[in-house]
Amino acid sequence: MAFQALPIKMLRRAFGKVIHSTFSTLLPDAAQVPEGLVTSLLHRFSSDEGYRLYDDVLPFFQQLHDWRKTSPATRSDLYQLQVGIISNSDDRIPTILDELGLRLNGRRYGSDLVQSTTHSDIDWVVMSYDVGIEKPNHGIFDAAKNMSAISAEGEGVYLHVGDSIEEDYHGALKAGWQGVLLDRDSRFKDDIPKTARIKTLTDVLPRLMDSKKS
Repeated sequence: MAFQALPIKMLRRAFGKVIHSTFSTLLPDAAQVPEGLVTSLLHRFSSDEGYRLYDDVLPFFQQLHDWRKTSPATRSDLYQLQVGIISNSDDRIPTILDELGLRLNGRRYGSDLVQSTTHSDIDWVVMSYDVGIEKPNHGIFDAAKNMSAISAEGEGVYLHVGDSIEEDYHGALKAGWQGVLLDRDSRFKDDIPKTARIKTLTDVLPRLMDSKKS
């Protein structure tokens, strides 16, 4: 899907209309949706108040941090490993991730911001809001590949992990990436080969290392 990104004020106004239309059906005739409710919900879902991290997220980043401290000889040709976010979402994502305690590099598709020199958990963020295209369209994966700026000789390994069969798994495969379905609750059964499924994010790094050996 392709679309034109809305200015921030228009985006907030659009969300406000959705809130009004949703809650107005629950109110008596002629009753108005309190403006304070609209403001409160917009704030809640633009910050960490409306979200929580899955239990495997912080252990994954700790695992990655520990692995990065090992010597380049041990890490082999994965020493340029990057972690990025590809999301069908608006501009709230970087703020929410930051408030949830994840350290962002500062690199965002379409932004001229200079990347941070400090250690980060997430190297770059690519959002459909900025690209104008949503997963599973290959264009957003192409944008992410450009953001990674792999400088090593030869082809890099591009592995996308997500919990949607169509948007994440099939979208990645069609874009020429490796796709891994994150199936925490065993919802998909036989839809995807077992070799392309994981139950926790801490399985990602071993899977990536295995892909380089094969």
